Amino acid sequence: MLVFRRLVVAASIALVSACSIAAQPTNGPAGPEAAGDVEPSAPGAPAEADDDRKESDDDRSPPDSGTKPSEDTPGDILGTLEGSCGIVKTQLTTSTPTLEQNKLTFVGGETYERANLSPGGQRLFDTPNAGGSSTESEVMSFEILRACEGAKLLKTETEVGYSTASGAITDILVEIGGRKVGVSVTRAYRPQNQAFPDADVKALIQKKLEGIKTSTERVVPADKWVKQILHVFAANKAQADAVVRVLPTIDAAIRANTIVLLTQTAGGGFVYCNPDPPLGSECP
Repeated sequence: MLVFRRLVVAASIALVSACSIAAQPTNGPAGPEAAGDVEPSAPGAPAEADDDRKESDDDRSPPDSGTKPSEDTPGDILGTLEGSCGIVKTQLTTSTPTLEQNKLTFVGGETYERANLSPGGQRLFDTPNAGGSSTESEVMSFEILRACEGAKLLKTETEVGYSTASGAITDILVEIGGRKVGVSVTRAYRPQNQAFPDADVKALIQKKLEGIKTSTERVVPADKWVKQILHVFAANKAQADAVVRVLPTIDAAIRANTIVLLTQTAGGGFVYCNPDPPLGSECP
């Protein structure tokens, strides 16, 4: 039976802060070349890299820079969302990079299927991926942005126009608060039997940030966004912690003014591995 929850920031989570930090990166070297987003073709199988052209392819507090409460009550979404909500739309005109964190929890009885998604989510669900196997993460990225930031889907990754024939592309073009925003999605994940050292996490995030800069330079004027969001899904607290650790070590010029939205999942193995495990379950 479907459990389709309305997310309410109730008294029990009223004190959950929406984490927002301005980047304080170092001016050191850009770091190792990144591997693509990883997702095994079967639970426990070796990880595969998504198409390098694509931008799309565990909950530690960031450095203390002040917190503010969630500003909006999330709308309907599959799963239960807590943490940063309604903050991203306030950062679209800032010139500095920022980090927001939230957590999306799924339980047994919920199902990831087309009928349980918003119209925009259904459109992404139906759209062939431009490369790789990241449909679930892209769908859930939009669902989070719709529920929390009021995002409207404008174009899918194959519909956005670019000035050159090759180069990095972004996953989703949305409208938030009347402004066009690009969204790139990636997953900080490896199977439990594979090490995921900080150097590899940094390589992944840095590569995605570099791709964001490239796609921003290439996008045609009609689709030009005010800035981009790098939406990172992490399968557990250790992997989310690693993202928070390595992000400030990436050069400021690479981070630019990108908003990094970090979503730690619980019971969300379907976002990371194929075939999809039942909601409420993790990947092996």
